[in-house]
Amino acid sequence: MERFYRTVTKEITLPNFKDTIRIWCFGDIHDFTKSCDKERWVEFLREARASHTSSTYYLGLGDYWDFASTKEQNVIKMGLHSQTVEDFGDMVKKRNRAMSFKMSFMKPNVLGLIDGNHGWSFEDGTTATEDLADRLGTDYLGWLCYLTIKVYLPNNRKSTFDIVACHGKSGGKTVGISTNQVDDLREVFPIADIYVMGHNHQRSAVPVSTLVPVWNNDGTRHIKQKRQMLCRSGSFKKAYTPDTSSYEAGRLLRPADLGALLLKITFCRDDDRVIADIRAEV
Repeated sequence: MERFYRTVTKEITLPNFKDTIRIWCFGDIHDFTKSCDKERWVEFLREARASHTSSTYYLGLGDYWDFASTKEQNVIKMGLHSQTVEDFGDMVKKRNRAMSFKMSFMKPNVLGLIDGNHGWSFEDGTTATEDLADRLGTDYLGWLCYLTIKVYLPNNRKSTFDIVACHGKSGGKTVGISTNQVDDLREVFPIADIYVMGHNHQRSAVPVSTLVPVWNNDGTRHIKQKRQMLCRSGSFKKAYTPDTSSYEAGRLLRPADLGALLLKITFCRDDDRVIADIRAEV
C-alpha cells in the first residue's frame, strides 16, 4: 500500500444557521469475511439511511473489505499470469459494485474514502478504494488526508473546520495508547478541529483543547481556546467467535466496541467570527 497524503477541500451550504452537520465516520468493515458482523453493518446502513438528511455526510476510514493485506497481495501476485491477476481485479470490482449499491443513498454526501491496508491494487496502479470512491462519486483521500470543510451560512456568513483523517496505526492494547496514537497527528497538524483514525477497530472520541492566536479586525490579536476531537472510527469486525481463528485472539487484543462514530457540528458566533462547535456520539 502506498502511503499517499492528500489535501482536499469540500464546500457545504446550510440553509439555516441552527442546522447541524452530521458526519458518520465508519471503516474496518472487513466485508466478505466470516468475521464481519454483517447484521450490525446492515443495521448501521438502515439507521443511516433512515436518518439521512441533506446535512448528513459520510467519511470512510479504510478496510471496507478484507480480500488481502498489503503483504498478502505481494505474495499472491508473485509468479501469476497477468490474466489471473486481472481475474482477481474483476472479483474486487464485483464486490465494489455490491458495496456501492448498499451505500448508494449516501451519494452525493460522501466526503471521501481513506484507503486501508486490506484491499487490492489493480494493474494500472489504482486501488480498490479508488474504484469504490469513483462509484460513490467522491474523492479518494489516500492513506492520510487534510480535509478542509468550508461552510456557507445564511446572511453571507462563513465558517471552516478541518479534519485530519488517516487509516491509522496500532500496536498498543490500552485505551490511552489508542488515543495517544491519534494525538500524534496533532504534532504534525496542530490546529485542526477533528483527528480521526481507524485500523485498531476501537471506537472513541476524546475532546481536548489547545490555544491558538486569533486576529482582530483592528489588526491586533489575542489567544483563544480551541476545542479539538481525537477519534477512533470503530469497526464491524467480530473477535473471539468460538472455534474461529482470529488476529485478535492471536495477539490477545481486547474486542472492539463495534459500530460507527457520529460527529455533530453546529455553529455559534464568537465576537466577529462564526466558529464550529464539535461534539461526538459513540
